[in-house]
Amino acid sequence: MRPRTLLIVVLAVIGVGALVTAVSTRSSPTPKPPATVVVELASDDVATVGRGDITRTLAITGTLQAERQTTVTAQVEGQISAVDVRPGQPVRRGDVLARLDGRDLERQAAVAQAQLAKSRDLLEYNRKLAERNQNLLKQNFISKNAFDTTQNQLQTAGADTRSAEAQLGLAQQALAKAVTRAPFDGIVAERFAEPGQHIGVNGKLFTVVDLTSLELVANVPARRIGEIHVDQPVGFEVDGFAAHYSGRITRINPSVDAASKAVQVYIRIDNRDGALRNGLFAQGLIDLASHPAVLTLPLGAVHDDGGKSYVLAIEAGKLVRRPVRTGARDDRAGLVEIAEGLQQGSTVLTGNLQLAPGATVKLPQR
Repeated sequence: MRPRTLLIVVLAVIGVGALVTAVSTRSSPTPKPPATVVVELASDDVATVGRGDITRTLAITGTLQAERQTTVTAQVEGQISAVDVRPGQPVRRGDVLARLDGRDLERQAAVAQAQLAKSRDLLEYNRKLAERNQNLLKQNFISKNAFDTTQNQLQTAGADTRSAEAQLGLAQQALAKAVTRAPFDGIVAERFAEPGQHIGVNGKLFTVVDLTSLELVANVPARRIGEIHVDQPVGFEVDGFAAHYSGRITRINPSVDAASKAVQVYIRIDNRDGALRNGLFAQGLIDLASHPAVLTLPLGAVHDDGGKSYVLAIEAGKLVRRPVRTGARDDRAGLVEIAEGLQQGSTVLTGNLQLAPGATVKLPQR
């Protein structure tokens, strides 16, 4: 094919392609803009700024401890002959918990009793002798030295009798201590001794706990201790129990723990029904101050961005990010004070719907 003929064919092909493209372009419809996505919100997804009273609180955690608990120890040395109680068993004050073999102590008490009887007989003899010699002295039948000797013997007999009485008292006291008794009404928490075991003085026998009055021992950061005072009300919950409990602060430790930088506070709890137990974990809220008639929102409606608070307000069907300044926080009611940034009646998004500012939303029907 000649060069001129080839050029004509190429131009013809290009022209046909351009014509087809032009026709195709004219026949294609103009694309429509994407439809706006509207997110329909549920009633739980929105909150309205309201006005009400809230109580500023401080969250605490701690453990329950019995106000009265003690380790019962052996008061005398000996072999344990009987143990009458087990852990978990309630006891009354004076109930027998354990007995030591008291045969040696009984013998010692018997010897002391016999010695006392002998001393009293000797004292009575010397008393009568002194009376007789006093009459003889008046009649000059004995010398003054003889009379003084009689008086000295009477004084010695009196001292010996008093000493024997004391020895008998100690022996009887030791015999009584061979029987270990409950120091107060409570429950046996631990048992350390078994029959046949030899135990020394002050050896551990039992732990007895009185559960009728407990204390929640909690740590408060030292920087917040200025807000805490005796008689403040505290509400708390205990692991494993559905009930809500309350108490009041009765004591505040005067020292700050060097390691935790915290101060221990003690909240008394009436536990006369015995439901709660020593050592349980609890978490609660101390009521600090009341804030009446303030603007509030649920805690979940306020977000934090680098220490700055904001909400996603719903305005004209759009989400708008609005900075706010918060005030008092009420963890018990789940509310936070809105000090600046919103007006009463404003509607905001709450919860965690992962919606960004600018999203189009539809409020729930009321």
